[in-house]
Amino acid sequence: MKLRIGALLIAAVAGIASMSTDLEATAADDLKEAIDSFYTAIEAGDAETRIGLLADDVILIPNHWTVMQGKEVVAESFRRGAAAVFKLKDRSVVRMEVSGDLAYTVNSYFYTYHAPDEPEQWHKTKNVHIWRRNASGDWKLAVDIWNSDVPIEQFANE
Repeated sequence: MKLRIGALLIAAVAGIASMSTDLEATAADDLKEAIDSFYTAIEAGDAETRIGLLADDVILIPNHWTVMQGKEVVAESFRRGAAAVFKLKDRSVVRMEVSGDLAYTVNSYFYTYHAPDEPEQWHKTKNVHIWRRNASGDWKLAVDIWNSDVPIEQFANE
């Protein structure tokens, strides 16, 4: 009898662990989908899709700029910049971690941001994104911080 109970407990724990691993894998897949949507929207110049992926209390910490807080404040910034060309290339994920309803990514990439009649100027940079899953199960960008890879001495000459 004790052996059967022990075997049942081991099976139950193994089942729970397996379910937990499956849930984490699904969360990571869903997060990757949200991230792909975010970067696809950047490439397409689709500010509204980017805005839809923001948490209501999003914090944006741009390079050489002031902190922006709240979806409407950040949305207005995205909409103001919609006429500019904003493209990325050579993006690589340095790290991605998911724990429950929170996740973060560290990315490295080149970007250009310029008026449509100006030439591309590619800049090496990196970012950290903190993503939070809402009650509906959707991943939303909660914190976005980025900065240049260019040493400050060189940056003054750009």
